[in-house]
Amino acid sequence: MQYSGEDNLDVLQQAHKYNDFLVTEVCRYIDTHTAKVIDFGAGEGYLADFVAQKSDREIICIEPAENLEKFYTNKKHYKSLEHISDESVDYIYSLNVLEHIEDDAATIDLFYQKLRKGGKIFLYVPAFNVLYSSMDKKVGHFRRYSKKAVFSLFSNQQKWQISKFCYADFLGFFVTLIFKIIGNSKGDVNPRALRFYDAFLFPLSRFLDKLTCGKILGKNICVVVEKK
Repeated sequence: MQYSGEDNLDVLQQAHKYNDFLVTEVCRYIDTHTAKVIDFGAGEGYLADFVAQKSDREIICIEPAENLEKFYTNKKHYKSLEHISDESVDYIYSLNVLEHIEDDAATIDLFYQKLRKGGKIFLYVPAFNVLYSSMDKKVGHFRRYSKKAVFSLFSNQQKWQISKFCYADFLGFFVTLIFKIIGNSKGDVNPRALRFYDAFLFPLSRFLDKLTCGKILGKNICVVVEKK
């Protein structure tokens, strides 16, 4: 398969504060007992590099896109989770990926199969279908998520225990809505606008996330679950 949003991934590397936030949140749930870590849908692999540096762990990258293989010359990389032994993984994180997969429930079942008991998932997905825009269409998103839809993926209380479930990036909701209304039809990310948002508005957005405890609004949904 080919990933159609490689140019947008290139631009998103410039969102330094946003990327640092994601890496910090991912690493928050890596403890002394966490050995085997998987980045599911690693894209160009730069976030996996940051997580590896911050956590002092080797990150196994899962990325099926053939046009992104060039980024994995010196990384542990597989195209599919099928190459990973069952009940061998301590931690799977996936950042803005599940929306690319038509049968997302089957993917969560596969996560369960690969995780050991007590293993964790950190999932970060785009929120609110009302925000679905040309950018979502360009990169092949099947959906944006409601909280109800995310919860349904982990509703089996015999399998999963949810420890975190919230919105993230409060102001990003409004910026994404504006992009949908007046943004370009090609779905391209504007580098200058991205850098401005990252430098000046994203810190305020994070403050609002904390002020509202992630209960009201956000561009994304963040969930952390543990396999029982």
